Amino acid sequence: MTARAAVALTMLLAAASASVSAQRTFEQPQDPCDVSTGHFLVNGAMMHLKVAAETENAQTREDRLGEAHDVLVRAIEENNQADNPGAWYYLGRYYVERGDPFGADSAFGKVVALLPQCEEEATHYLAELQPGVRTAALEAWQAGAIDSAATLFRLASSLSPQDPEAPFYLARMYADNGEFDSAATYVDIGLERAGDDPAHDQRKRQALGDLIRAHEAAAFESPAIETLLQTRLRRDSLDRALAGDEQRLADLIAEWSGKNLRPETQAAVQRDSAMLAQRIAAGRQLETELASTIARDSTAASDAFDGAINAYARYLEEYPDDSEITLRLLRRYSLLGRADGMDRMIDKLATADSLDLNEITQAGSAVFGDGHAEHAIELLDLAVARNPYMQATLSTLARSYYRLEDADGLRKTVAQLIEIDPLNPQTMRLMAAAWDLAGNPDSVTKYVALADTGLGLGVTVTQFIPSPVTSTVNGSILNMSSGPSQPAVIDFEFLDAEGAVLGTATVEVPTLEPKRRHAFTVEADVPRAAAWRYRLAGAT
Repeated sequence: MTARAAVALTMLLAAASASVSAQRTFEQPQDPCDVSTGHFLVNGAMMHLKVAAETENAQTREDRLGEAHDVLVRAIEENNQADNPGAWYYLGRYYVERGDPFGADSAFGKVVALLPQCEEEATHYLAELQPGVRTAALEAWQAGAIDSAATLFRLASSLSPQDPEAPFYLARMYADNGEFDSAATYVDIGLERAGDDPAHDQRKRQALGDLIRAHEAAAFESPAIETLLQTRLRRDSLDRALAGDEQRLADLIAEWSGKNLRPETQAAVQRDSAMLAQRIAAGRQLETELASTIARDSTAASDAFDGAINAYARYLEEYPDDSEITLRLLRRYSLLGRADGMDRMIDKLATADSLDLNEITQAGSAVFGDGHAEHAIELLDLAVARNPYMQATLSTLARSYYRLEDADGLRKTVAQLIEIDPLNPQTMRLMAAAWDLAGNPDSVTKYVALADTGLGLGVTVTQFIPSPVTSTVNGSILNMSSGPSQPAVIDFEFLDAEGAVLGTATVEVPTLEPKRRHAFTVEADVPRAAAWRYRLAGAT
């Protein structure tokens, strides 16, 4: 340590001495620490320390402490008392009175080496200095003096070897600095000290979470992750373009098939159909190539994420029932394309006592967006099993079935959506897609027509807010027809997870000109409703 650093540490530790300098009764060594003075000089030093501790006069205290130190040094250096545990014991007591943790730690270390039964006694006095040292360490850290903070945290850890706080702080500091091996070492030390004591539970979770966050921050700076994300963006853009072309082709076929067309119209339809089919085929070929590229990129990204994955696993060793961390790890496995990891996390969630269904839905949407429709279905099914009325969950589930071209699964899911959200044009398009997969053109035509204009009024719910006091739905209603709409009433119901109605609210829809929207907000005095559904008044 440089002279400058030593001075800085001394200044930081000034607060520590204040906590132990107050007047108090001087205690003699306690059993089993049967240390004796063993020499008249050491005995004299002990008497000086007793007066210093018990006096109310600051000058007397200062004088007696100085005398005690001088006598003890003389005993050790000039009177062959270097092997006398009593000399080191009272030198340690002197340093405690001075609030000098470095000196106390060194002196009591020699006491324990000479007289092991004094370890508990030494720990008792050293622990008095630990809070001040830890405070000084935090101040050094906040000031950006990382080396000084590390030295002080290590000293605080040594002064109180049963306290997990200092190792946890060291772990966080090293993690923030990208020194992951050191961070993991101190996390392990902190966990061992904390044991199963519930008083340390929050700090244990924080320390393990800090390690995850630091590893993830480093991983996301890796070029391999950036490359993977860019390739995924290309694929997602291609998927949206393909979906649009497929919808346009389906609409074209539904509109013109089976009709007697004039030759020029027939030629235009055939030309447009061929162009869309050719573009879709080219897109599918590019999609296959991108899938191979993503597989290669995912392998490289997995190497960058190994540290973060291990940190997640370490967390779940301590807290195996933490579904939030399980979901986060699932999303990382999804990002990396690691099916085995996703399988393990979904199996874990399937046995969880409680789940945040909104978090499950968001994770399912992310997994679907990463291109893992089968795993998205498995995950979203967990939410639907607990609440079959969540529109956002069912919508993502339906898109996942469509991605897999599973007609039965898609049709069943959309039927549930229609029960909840019957005037949503997108729901009708999904049902048309289900019948298209099933090879039923008549039903395709029916639901395409409903999606275009046949519903009359199209309802889009944009926000559901289940607050602790009320539950609110925001959205808009579109006149889809070619003429003015008739005034209408839409009845909303707010539900629990079993579908029981907890409250109702009504939307009065005025006359709307074609393609005009009416924004609405409905609210009911229902705390934290689990879902909503609506019906057009008078509809069967």
